[in-house]
Amino acid sequence: MASYRRAPLAGFLATACLLWPALSLALSQKAAPPYMEGLDALNEGRWPDAASAFSRALDQSGDDPDIVLARGVAKTLAEDFPRAQKDLERAQRLGSRGREAQLWVWATEAMSGIILVPDHALGGGPRSLQSDRPAVVSIPGHVAQGGNDYSSEYGSFIVYQLAMEYQKHRLPADFGGSGNSNGTKSPQMRQAMLKAGQMFAERNYRRPEFAALNVSRAKQTSDGKVSGGGTLAHAERALAANPGDPDAQYQAGKAWLDAGRPASARKAFTIATTLKTDFADAYLGRATAAARLGDEPRMSADLAVYKKAGWFATRSARSAIEDELGTYKASGSAQKLLTELREAAQAGKPMEQLTGIASKLHRVAGAQRLRYDEIYQDRLRVLEDAVRDNPKNPDKLVDLATYIVEEAENRGEKIEPRRELQLYRFQESREKELKRAIELADRALTLNAKHVGAIMQKAMALTGLKQYNQADKLADQALELAGNNHDALRLYAKFRAMRANQMSAEASGLRQERCSSSSHDETRSDGVYRVTATTCYPPSQADLQRAAQLEALAADLRHRARAALDKAAKVTKGTVDGFLILADLDLWEGKTAEAQAALEQAVKLDPISLEAQDRLVQFYTQSGQQEKAEEQRLIAANLIQTTAAPLLRLAWNRTEKTAWQGAKGYLTRASQVDPEDARIPAYLGVVLEGDDKIDEAAAAYRTALALEEARLQLDEPAAKPDKPLGRDALDFGLAIQARFHLAALAERAGKQADALAHYQAVLGYEQRMQRGFESRQMFPAMWPDQQPEKGAVVMAPKNAATLVADAHLQTGKLLSAMGKLDESIEHFRVAAMYGPLKMAGMPQIGNARGDTNFSHIAGGPASEAQFYLAKELMTKGDIQGAQQVLYEAGRNLPDHLRKDLNELNMAMARQYSRQPRDPYSGMSEEKRPYIDQQMRQDQQRSQMAIRQMAPRARVVPEVVGRWDMKPDNQFLPKKTLTIESDANYKLVSTDGSTSQGKMDVQIGRDPVRGRSEPSQGQMMLYDETSGQIGTMWYEFTGPDVMEITEMDSTKYVTRRQR
Repeated sequence: MASYRRAPLAGFLATACLLWPALSLALSQKAAPPYMEGLDALNEGRWPDAASAFSRALDQSGDDPDIVLARGVAKTLAEDFPRAQKDLERAQRLGSRGREAQLWVWATEAMSGIILVPDHALGGGPRSLQSDRPAVVSIPGHVAQGGNDYSSEYGSFIVYQLAMEYQKHRLPADFGGSGNSNGTKSPQMRQAMLKAGQMFAERNYRRPEFAALNVSRAKQTSDGKVSGGGTLAHAERALAANPGDPDAQYQAGKAWLDAGRPASARKAFTIATTLKTDFADAYLGRATAAARLGDEPRMSADLAVYKKAGWFATRSARSAIEDELGTYKASGSAQKLLTELREAAQAGKPMEQLTGIASKLHRVAGAQRLRYDEIYQDRLRVLEDAVRDNPKNPDKLVDLATYIVEEAENRGEKIEPRRELQLYRFQESREKELKRAIELADRALTLNAKHVGAIMQKAMALTGLKQYNQADKLADQALELAGNNHDALRLYAKFRAMRANQMSAEASGLRQERCSSSSHDETRSDGVYRVTATTCYPPSQADLQRAAQLEALAADLRHRARAALDKAAKVTKGTVDGFLILADLDLWEGKTAEAQAALEQAVKLDPISLEAQDRLVQFYTQSGQQEKAEEQRLIAANLIQTTAAPLLRLAWNRTEKTAWQGAKGYLTRASQVDPEDARIPAYLGVVLEGDDKIDEAAAAYRTALALEEARLQLDEPAAKPDKPLGRDALDFGLAIQARFHLAALAERAGKQADALAHYQAVLGYEQRMQRGFESRQMFPAMWPDQQPEKGAVVMAPKNAATLVADAHLQTGKLLSAMGKLDESIEHFRVAAMYGPLKMAGMPQIGNARGDTNFSHIAGGPASEAQFYLAKELMTKGDIQGAQQVLYEAGRNLPDHLRKDLNELNMAMARQYSRQPRDPYSGMSEEKRPYIDQQMRQDQQRSQMAIRQMAPRARVVPEVVGRWDMKPDNQFLPKKTLTIESDANYKLVSTDGSTSQGKMDVQIGRDPVRGRSEPSQGQMMLYDETSGQIGTMWYEFTGPDVMEITEMDSTKYVTRRQR
């Protein structure tokens, strides 16, 4: 059976705590195995087995409300509704926290018609249940809305796609149902029930008390001993409950390595060794991953650590890993390979050849690349090894605590607007790291109660935790102990400067104006507009008073600390710390120039001092010297992480201003810093295209695409597995955008086949994405040539569904232009189903935290696809289908199509009015004979009228001939009208309908002169086939040209053919 989709791991780690309801009590050790068996059965759709397993768990645990709830869910899906309701009600009485039991009560009532709470029945109250009418349940939106107990996606699925859909099949047609009770057994309904069970199981797999059990199951999965998913699924569940578990990280790394994903494995092994620096097997795993990536330095370093751990198998392990290195290692110069790649792209070489060069470039540059997560882990291991070797040495403990405190503020980068900081290393929480530093300092103080370094590091960690009073006492205590000690005075000065600067920064923030924006749609005469209202609030009086208090406290702190800082400045004179202390003193006195000079001198004295670099970057930023700040940030960041991010930000800024030469300069420098970053040639392509250098732009886009394709290939197995692990959609963001740009250039050049190939390649990415990819915000697909939409000031990322829908849309357009209409319609349909049509009839629900059930809905491209699909369906005569696919299409439709949408809606209404009606619609069987008799009588009267009028039919010579009729609405069919001199006519429509018979032309009269006017008049059409009489009005507007108006006001420009 299908398994529940596995969302991206980062998403689980970020939301697990928010979406997990407060638990009653941890399950007993004996109850956990049968409970997990029940979850496995739910996950596989074996609902009676799940109920039995949960019953066994209850036998072991007693009255656990969580297990009772789980059994109620299993019985609901097994359609044992009375027992399910009994369990769900019992779970609430036992104290089940949150609303999940209530959610499933609503679901069982809707599915079964058995009302547990009288007010839940439509109409409300006990009286509504006393009739023989089937019970109808309307579940309120707040039940589906997410909260701390479950997400809106989960609640919405249970309410609308399980409960209400099941009820629709249960109810007869005259009660709003489908009237098809067998619909509850349909494959679609069974699939919804399966997914509901999988969603419940997946949430509960991630319970904190199951973290260790999931790790154990991950270890056993490779032997086929457990069900419920593969090794990676179990590891992810463990990490969702306890992301700081090194064993879970190690199992995730093993799973990635076994799946042929060495880059993903390397990250997981690095996290495992960071959390447990003596984890020998994790070092061996990372060495293997590094070898497969061609990174010999990393491999050798990790094997050395593995050997130091005393493992006897080191020699055989090293031999096997070195054999892999020989297969994957590449040699050469990264810059020369980049030049080769650019030249090949400019020469139009095949993408396979470009990707091969790019792959070699990644391997060469990757072996030289600085990675902060690994640098941090290596340093942490060295310091922890020192503690392990000398556990009674307080200095070693303080050295470790110092490093943890200094690096607790995680480092990262961001380029695209609105994107959060992309951290360079895994961090479970800053607070947890600071608490560990405090614990280390306390251990040092146990060994030496007067250790000034331990006291000051504890004070700094407490400050980071906002425990200021205790931190201040410790700092004063350290000063009393310090005397003229150089290190003690330096630490005290740094602490006091930090505290004063924190207060001043907080005071400055309180004095800032705060702005908030809200947006809404307004329907106006000329379309629907997105209106954004921005309101700015000046600081309140309370804010200003608090800011003044903080400034006063900061001034007092500086005053009291001034003597110590002056003393520290003297004893540290000429050192980096001395210059940093002087900078603080100068800033306190408002001497910004002197402060800048001191900071620059500190950096000059020790260019690799991260503290000095960070302080100078901070100064440049706060003093408004943004370009200098970015240049200094480039130097600082590349001490611990290879990155061109600061130069990319500067290039982005210049590109937005169309300063092409400045942007090119920054991008040229960026490629020298990080030759394997695909963003650099991508942004360069934007610059070149803006500068009308189209061929060069195309070459740059191809270079970026090759780098991205190669990066993905390095983290994928050479042989394609039958069931490959999906990737995070963000991995494809930049490649998708590169292909969109290349396809646009190809279309402009008339190379439709090339454009189609790029769009179809994006559809290939769609197949490689993890399930649930639709809602991912595609920041890598944001490039500097994109503009804000819907009145926004800053551009926002599109979700993955929008990009994939766009690829289907453009594919459909190209196939349509090539005459492949059936294929194009299918792509329009797929694109449309990514949009609001996917939620047709389902409310869009969210909460104040941004948790919604519609984040996966595509924007403009899906709406545009709905329009084109409706157009094609209407052309085929499926008016009802066309009307259905236009569900909420106008919300995100591009402005240039809004007029066309209005015309299409009008055309559908006119075409629908012309279709014959079902005379028996809404009639009972008893009334049908009367309707048949009435219809026969009406038809006889019409035929009699035609027989009497037809012989008298006459036409004027001016209208005789064959005429082409073109409607004023582009979506209505064209017609051909043939009028003979004997008054016979034939009206043929391009939609296949035909009318023929006699025409009687009644000449109009000139109301002023009171005489006949043959240039205008009325045409009476006697259709001999249907027996109907129709009317059209005509007016000649020129030689052989007239305007014909039908009864529904459709006008046709009519030209004579002969």
